[in-house]
Amino acid sequence: MHRNVALRPQFWDKLFPGQIPDAPVTAVTVPGNRFTLEGHELHIVEVGHSDTDETSVLHVPDLELVVAGDVVYNGVHQYLAKSANGGRDAWRKAITVVEDLRPRWIVTGHKNRELDDDAGRAIAETRLYLDATDELLAKHEEPLGFFNAMLERFPRRLNPGALWGGAAALYR
Repeated sequence: MHRNVALRPQFWDKLFPGQIPDAPVTAVTVPGNRFTLEGHELHIVEVGHSDTDETSVLHVPDLELVVAGDVVYNGVHQYLAKSANGGRDAWRKAITVVEDLRPRWIVTGHKNRELDDDAGRAIAETRLYLDATDELLAKHEEPLGFFNAMLERFPRRLNPGALWGGAAALYR
């Protein structure tokens, strides 16, 4: 988090000009990984690797809700650049940790606003995308072929730029 705040002027502000509020916020450690907000107990759950290292989610048991961040995507091409060398298997384990929390609703970090927040659907589709990645990586010898095959398989997902970045990284 501190690294991303430091990178903001060179990276995030150029990628999302005028879209990020001026006050950078970084987290502090929460004792016991639990806190209460508006009468709801929130649990911080470490899940390991997803589309990046050391991912955590926020579980609100009484609302049957998980704020999943980068672990579960919802109608957006997944960022695969860090998914090589066992990364996709680790990501699947992170998804299983979220699934084991038995959420009904999910807030994803990457979402098509036209889709609902049904946890079961979003979890299944995120896992399906990783499975398709494994299948199509084995069938294509270069990034463009993989990229086009994924676009054909998932034509309605947003942000093909993330898919291209992942494809380029996976074929390096």
